[in-house]
Amino acid sequence: MRKVLSVGLYVVAGFFLYTLSLLAFFTAPSPTAKCLLVVGISAPAVLALGAGLAIGRFRNWKRDAGTVLLSAAGFSVAVIFTFACMLMNRELRQMMPPSLQTSFGDYLTGTAVIVTLIAGGVLLVVGSNSRDRSDPAPR
Repeated sequence: MRKVLSVGLYVVAGFFLYTLSLLAFFTAPSPTAKCLLVVGISAPAVLALGAGLAIGRFRNWKRDAGTVLLSAAGFSVAVIFTFACMLMNRELRQMMPPSLQTSFGDYLTGTAVIVTLIAGGVLLVVGSNSRDRSDPAPR
């Protein structure tokens, strides 16, 4: 039961991280508003991930946290790629309101968030694998 609950919380954390990475691409009226938005979306992600790790008694926490970060980043990249492919269609582009196309333009922040998620996830997963190999074999 603990494992099911912790995995459920990992999914919730991944959803909020995915939402954070997508919202990072949208332009905000002011930098303060964008910062508040990022903090507001990050807080439930961190709380859900921490709760999931705590319920799992922090076993393999690096691997689990890294997997959540990499999954959120991978899903975000897939959605952004899909959106970019949709924008290549002239008919669909004409049906979209211009405000939607102009609001999706903060590429620097969005890319920074996705790169941070990927780097953090890779470091955690690789760190968990190197520690596992250095442990002595159980007798």
